[in-house]
Amino acid sequence: MINQLFLSLGGNLGNTREIFEGAYPLIEKKIGKISVYSSIYQTEAWGPIPQADFLNQVILVSTSLAPQACLTEMLAIEKEFGRERKERWGPRTLDLDILYYSDVVIAEADLTIPHPRIAERKFILTPLVEIAPSFQDPLSRKTMLELVDACTDTSNVNRFA
Repeated sequence: MINQLFLSLGGNLGNTREIFEGAYPLIEKKIGKISVYSSIYQTEAWGPIPQADFLNQVILVSTSLAPQACLTEMLAIEKEFGRERKERWGPRTLDLDILYYSDVVIAEADLTIPHPRIAERKFILTPLVEIAPSFQDPLSRKTMLELVDACTDTSNVNRFA
């Protein structure tokens, strides 16, 4: 069975656009075909550590892998691009997150789907609205457009030239 996987890409170390372009073929080889790419957005860094702005993007991937297998492959791809998972809010070369996996809901120690903080993050909602405005969150049953309208995040999210 083919599932629709919404993945976010983020990074603020190195040439992030080049890193994203290098990650796409690995995602397609290891996880599934990318059918839609959002624009890339420049956003302020979140959290307590002062650091450079992030570039963020959301892609839609058609996959036959189970959610845990997707996570395993994503962690391996991050590692290939020099990602070290040291601190939660720190700078990174590549951050891959599962946002949605069709309408599946999972709550496990190492994997929560939908991503638990989507509704709080404009840097995720803005590209989601661009590629899937009417996609419904399986928990709230709100569309991405409704979620972004209700989002209280005031950070700047700007399309990256």
